[in-house]
Amino acid sequence: MKLETKTIPPHLPRGGTLGVVSPASPGARTALERGLEVVRAAGFRVVLGRHVLDRRGHLAGEDADRAADLHEMFARPDVDAVLCARGGSGAIRLLPFLDWDLIRQHAKPFIGYSDITILQLALLRCCGLPSFFGPMPASDMVHGPEPHTLEWLWRLVCEPAPAGEVHDARIAQAVTLVGGTAEGACAGGTLSLIVPTLGTPYEIETEGRVLFFEDIYESPARIERYLMQLRLAGKLQGVAGFLIGVTPYEATDEERARYLSFEEVFTDLLAPYGRPLVYGWPLGHLRSPLTIPQGIRVRLDADRKSLTVLEPCVR
Repeated sequence: MKLETKTIPPHLPRGGTLGVVSPASPGARTALERGLEVVRAAGFRVVLGRHVLDRRGHLAGEDADRAADLHEMFARPDVDAVLCARGGSGAIRLLPFLDWDLIRQHAKPFIGYSDITILQLALLRCCGLPSFFGPMPASDMVHGPEPHTLEWLWRLVCEPAPAGEVHDARIAQAVTLVGGTAEGACAGGTLSLIVPTLGTPYEIETEGRVLFFEDIYESPARIERYLMQLRLAGKLQGVAGFLIGVTPYEATDEERARYLSFEEVFTDLLAPYGRPLVYGWPLGHLRSPLTIPQGIRVRLDADRKSLTVLEPCVR
């Protein structure tokens, strides 16, 4: 499937309304409400999807119901943006149910990450709709995210102008593995959700893109496997640059000693492409993650470890 012309969504007005959905796993009611208080404190209103608190095993209810909530929030004229409550598992099951024409005709900012990666890549492929790989209320907003990281999210989704360079003290701790500068639209997400798109109509497009990724609970050996699958599928050769987050995982010292480090895996598999490569950037599964705009043109300066958003994410 060819990537369609970009469909820039209308901006979320300051004080506007976010429709909250659970396309993947269920969140606890108390955690969701605590996270939504952060959203309300920023001046926004919230509307909950009909099935946002449903539960069916590891899923937030039936597939058709979760898809219906997505459709409703995109179609409702009183909802300005769609915010995922949390990730988890199961968002991939919604793809056969989604009405891409409806979503394209009612384009809105769409926010989430982790398991939501699969929906963001599908929206980019099927609707040309950029989205926002950013914090969610039932997980990231519960523990009091740093105010500047939330303001960066609101700046991206509320201001119809290029957001410019993102600033965060943690960026200094990242490591430049290959220097240089790259420009291109961002594409990526949680690595274990990127790889299942291969060979499907929702396959990630990486040619000329700044590929960003991170993950959680994955060993260096599993990260290596995912990257090799992308390499063998021809998805790494045309990448403009690499922006990599961290991958928290629990292992004993003995187990860790059996693995290469993450940095060694990236040096072995990605550095030979000679493209700008930064590892350890504060995105994804860590406290107060920085939002990355999917499908929006950015500049990655690997020597400075900086990311600059070059075009508006919303109109």
